[in-house]
Amino acid sequence: MTALKKHEAIGNTFGNHVEYKRVRYDFTKDAGAVGALDIFTASDKVKVVDFHSTVKTACTSGGSATVAVGPTGALTKFLTATQGAVANLVANACLTPLPVEGTPNVLAFPHIMAAGDKIIQTIGTAALTAGSIEYTVGFIRC
Repeated sequence: MTALKKHEAIGNTFGNHVEYKRVRYDFTKDAGAVGALDIFTASDKVKVVDFHSTVKTACTSGGSATVAVGPTGALTKFLTATQGAVANLVANACLTPLPVEGTPNVLAFPHIMAAGDKIIQTIGTAALTAGSIEYTVGFIRC
């Protein structure tokens, strides 16, 4: 599987605090072909407690491109293809809302990742022709 140019490993941290890592998918560096790109790879067993997707530069497509994001085995857990439809990929869009206090945690956090598991961005339906999306993951080592 191909990885983003700025792919990050998550894990190598002490187990007593949440650490955040940020990676940006950028069409000019990573292209926009339909398929999967690794965003993060767990170097140790980690618990993902937070995940955000923010469009930095509007994404475009000659078709009906979609972007989904999720961990190994649950590729739409953090961002569904419906949320990531090209019409929603406008500049400054926050694609993964924070859970609202008092409501069910719609993002199903925490999520446990084994060493070697990945968080993957999948471009579907049609290729992207421009854009950038920043992904931020909050995790703690198990």
